[in-house]
Amino acid sequence: MTPYLEIGGDYREVVPGIHLLELPLPFSLGLVNVYLVRLDSGYLLIDCGLQTDACFQALTRAMEGLAVDWKDICRILLTHIHPDHMGLAPKLVALTGAPLDLHRADHQLLAEITNLDRHREWQREVLAEAGVSPEMIALVHSSLLEIQQNFQLLVPDRLLAGGETFPTPHGPLTVLWTPGHSPGHVCLYDPARRVLISGDHILEHISPNIGWQPGRDALGEFLSSLDLIAGLDVDLILPSHGAPFSGHREWVRKTQEHHAERCARIVSLVDGGARTANQIAERLWNRSLSPFHYRFAIFEVLAHLEYLERRSVLCANRSNGVCHWACGAG
Repeated sequence: MTPYLEIGGDYREVVPGIHLLELPLPFSLGLVNVYLVRLDSGYLLIDCGLQTDACFQALTRAMEGLAVDWKDICRILLTHIHPDHMGLAPKLVALTGAPLDLHRADHQLLAEITNLDRHREWQREVLAEAGVSPEMIALVHSSLLEIQQNFQLLVPDRLLAGGETFPTPHGPLTVLWTPGHSPGHVCLYDPARRVLISGDHILEHISPNIGWQPGRDALGEFLSSLDLIAGLDVDLILPSHGAPFSGHREWVRKTQEHHAERCARIVSLVDGGARTANQIAERLWNRSLSPFHYRFAIFEVLAHLEYLERRSVLCANRSNGVCHWACGAG
């Protein structure tokens, strides 16, 4: 298999019938990849980019360069509901007339996030229980205002559960439910050509953020999803950020080791007197974080604490409005 067939600066055919389209982002990741997949009839668009003029213009140029009309897109699928993946979805659904697919767990989460007042109060309560100061909570809220406005309530035509297939000239493309980065994150797998469209589940040079969600073991779900992917035969990974790459089993092994080391470090910090998620985050990163990134750090710590509590490694005392952690099952 030729892994990378260059066609143009902003779009290229990575394997026959699968085009990678690079769309610009106004933050550190720089670009998000969306994928246009030739089906037996028409095209499947995987992800939609951020809701910006720059993203839409880049997508339009790529479509024109490929001589694909908006109406040639017969289905749109979102790997997950983060703004750089779903932002243009309402506009593209209107342009194409295509039905929209989204996993049911992310659809439920989106309904909660788009209730901005309720979600803001929930986030304040979570951060306060984590031991974050009122001053920092206010800064976190301010830093998230713009990105929260990029979440829009969607009405999918189909709620995915995993196992759905799309017919392509090269064989079926199968939806895999891979929760962790979000509760309804999905990948798409082409078993005939051993290709995985990985969304944010697997990114070559970084480990995706695994943030806490109430009632879920986000880290445990992510690690189980990695086991699922490691069991597949994959020659080429097509991620949402960065270039296509290979070596998925080695990536999975290193990522699992990273989270095991993070868990061990958290246990040692708790044993050494860091009792709140806020205290743990300050020691883990040991550098100044912007309020925006600080929120992600706290929620990542909370996901690891949830994982450790469910396995009776740590226990929590949730009295007096602040959660304090200790070693053992309690």
